[in-house]
Amino acid sequence: MRSRSNSGVRLDYYQRILYSTIIKNQHAVTGLIPASPDQGHAWIRDNVYAAMSIWTLAMAYKKNADLDEDRAKAYELDQVIIKLQPVMSCFHHWNNVIQCV
Repeated sequence: MRSRSNSGVRLDYYQRILYSTIIKNQHAVTGLIPASPDQGHAWIRDNVYAAMSIWTLAMAYKKNADLDEDRAKAYELDQVIIKLQPVMSCFHHWNNVIQCV
């Protein structure tokens, strides 16, 4: 059995952080990520930042995929992003109405 590289171990650490703070709170139907687990509403800015962080980690896993386990993790993160794509598309179409501070 091969040992994991240091970058793979760090990516696993970041994945655990993402799952514990962002992905586990994602709404199953809408794909939105609430501002906090207690609140039912979601902020646009928070969802954009969350999508960017998930996408970035997925790209890092794809770049450093040493094992099939890493490829599977990249695929799982891609599926989370696919769930967020309609939301991001809606935000993009309404960007002239939405006021970003």
